[in-house]
Amino acid sequence: MSRKLVKQTEGAAQAKESIRLSGRNIYKDKQNRTIYYDWVTKQGYLIEKKNESAALFYKNRFAVILMAAILFGATFLTVIQAVIAGAVMLVLAEAVFRLSFLKKLEPVRDVDFEKRVSGLQYIVNEKSKGRTLMLAVLYLLLAVLVILNAVDQEYGTGLMVFSGCIAAIGVYFSLLHFVGLAKISQNENRKTGKK
Repeated sequence: MSRKLVKQTEGAAQAKESIRLSGRNIYKDKQNRTIYYDWVTKQGYLIEKKNESAALFYKNRFAVILMAAILFGATFLTVIQAVIAGAVMLVLAEAVFRLSFLKKLEPVRDVDFEKRVSGLQYIVNEKSKGRTLMLAVLYLLLAVLVILNAVDQEYGTGLMVFSGCIAAIGVYFSLLHFVGLAKISQNENRKTGKK
């Protein structure tokens, strides 16, 4: 097989690979590639498949650090220590994100702000009906279990507020997946001609 044919095959495979990123800062460029737009630097950055896992973490860094701070406060730190640890982790994550991760990405100038990849759009286009239902239920269970745990452990006001924030995030994602599930069903009904 010639090198040219191998490169074309690899290029077609890369074009078909979908990136699991969606949300506020995720757009497409004119070549339909996934772009992370950083509002601080006013710059778009190309997200390739090899950067996907790191990009998912950094995109969700605030929620991850909030959960870690709650776990610290619930296990071995006081609320004040957990807040300080969370703030330190947030500063470190932001520094690594800005000084290391973004520097590795290719800057992109032709971000198409009309082609934002919303979370709902990603769910409808990329996830199966069964997986969407499962995630909707699991996010709802997360919200309920976080609150039940906070009540059971008799958390103080600070940890109760943190737990409430995580529960709110869980409810939001649960509702997003339930709406996505309804849209997936509508699309299937349209394709089959059912009402």
